[in-house]
Amino acid sequence: MAIDRNFLRNVALFRDLEPDEFESVARLFHERGFSKSQVIFTEEETGEYMYVVRSGRVKVSRWLPSGRELILACRGAGETFGELSLIDGKTLPATVTALVPTTILSLHRSRFVELLGRPPFARALLRELSGRFRSAWRQIEILTHHQAEARLRMALHLMCRNKGEPCAEGVRIEPPLTHRELAGVAGVSRETVTRVLGQLADRGLVRLDARRIVVPDPELLLEGEVFD
Repeated sequence: MAIDRNFLRNVALFRDLEPDEFESVARLFHERGFSKSQVIFTEEETGEYMYVVRSGRVKVSRWLPSGRELILACRGAGETFGELSLIDGKTLPATVTALVPTTILSLHRSRFVELLGRPPFARALLRELSGRFRSAWRQIEILTHHQAEARLRMALHLMCRNKGEPCAEGVRIEPPLTHRELAGVAGVSRETVTRVLGQLADRGLVRLDARRIVVPDPELLLEGEVFD
């Protein structure tokens, strides 16, 4: 199956490659489809490929000793994952699963290692990983809070910064999240998410429209008293 060059050219890691080099890389990608809830890879299977989400959405998660799933990240169309394992050769302590029907492009580590020697690719990769490390630190801050409401408010604030879409009512979190997915990000139960979102809506800190969450002023999520 021919890879969509226009799509791949707009992926941040490949945007600055010279035309001939980009073409040589694009030919080496393989495309595969996954159904909703299908596992793309587990921890033991990482370290061989880097991946680009062509369409759909995936979650990167791990199971805690308590039996609760912790969602480390979600990736949508045009976003990549798996690069870190190719750099240090170690496995990622997480499982990647399709949240919706998803198409993935994959590139073998041998070509990835060659690309590391190309300054445009290396710079783009450093920018990407730097952003992820900052997000990881913010998630650590979320998980250090004992109060469920504080965790959820900080998680929503982070999503507004990373995935927020400005709208007339404020900032809309995209793509839509289920309460279970939001619970996985904040490290709380689904029932807690439902309860706390209702409380935040009552206080005007969020607006709920089916599965969509709109935040009138994201900064207010980090201010004021926490009722938990």
